Amino acid sequence: MIWGELLWDRFPDGDRLGGAPANVAWHLAQLGTPVALVTRVGDDADGRAAIERLAAVGVDTSLVQVDPDRATGEVTVTLEAGEPRYRLVPDRAWERIAFTAAVEARLPAARAIVFGTLAQRTPVGLAALAAVLAAASPRVVRVCDPNLRPSSRAAGDDAALAQALAAADVVKLGEREVTQVGARLGHADPVAALLARGARLIAVTRGAAGSTWHAADAARLEVAAIASRPGGDNVGCGDAYVAGMVHGLLAGWPWPRIARLAAAVAAEVAGARGATPVIDGAALVASAESS
Repeated sequence: MIWGELLWDRFPDGDRLGGAPANVAWHLAQLGTPVALVTRVGDDADGRAAIERLAAVGVDTSLVQVDPDRATGEVTVTLEAGEPRYRLVPDRAWERIAFTAAVEARLPAARAIVFGTLAQRTPVGLAALAAVLAAASPRVVRVCDPNLRPSSRAAGDDAALAQALAAADVVKLGEREVTQVGARLGHADPVAALLARGARLIAVTRGAAGSTWHAADAARLEVAAIASRPGGDNVGCGDAYVAGMVHGLLAGWPWPRIARLAAAVAAEVAGARGATPVIDGAALVASAESS
């Protein structure tokens, strides 16, 4: 089960489906993992188009909520030296995702709950995810990929970050985000603090420099990056990485195999425009299994 925002990324050359949790759901479905997305869209053309596209790649959209008052989320995206810069349009449907009876009924079948922090920046969103996490079985793997963008920091961001990290078994952080987590939550060594708190795995990504996986028993795994095709924009690479991690974790793979898949899916997305390109998920899974 994936929880969080669905957005339309407004690029200068056109619109592409986005929102970090929706991106993870998109790629998990392409990798062959059954996945349901819990999000909220407006009763508008953007919302209907988003649901249609997600369903077309195999995402279970039955838990997508339709807001009668607020429009579907959107964010303007500009690229600076190849890196995306985002500006959120406020007061959209994704800020009011609810813990509905339908979501509660599906929790017993969930094997993982994947969430970020953006959809919890409001009191309504914060309370809704807290209710989900409290109701879920302790056996469910809780995976957190925070959304830390200083340029769009809101009043509720630190509370959302603290709640999300406190609940997570698995955390994916970009290299810069490690520093931000330390500054916001007062940790001199955020990775060590999260592991001491009870997280089982912290993956720290460094783009083309690869990534490092940290475990509570002090084990470390250095993961080499995979070169991407030229012409992409790096939007959504981290979400693709998370999808690869979740697929492998739920399949019970050893860490090195999971890491190879995560890096490969991230590279595929880095070589494309936008966060939700169509990829050959089956081929990527087969390659990770055989290498």
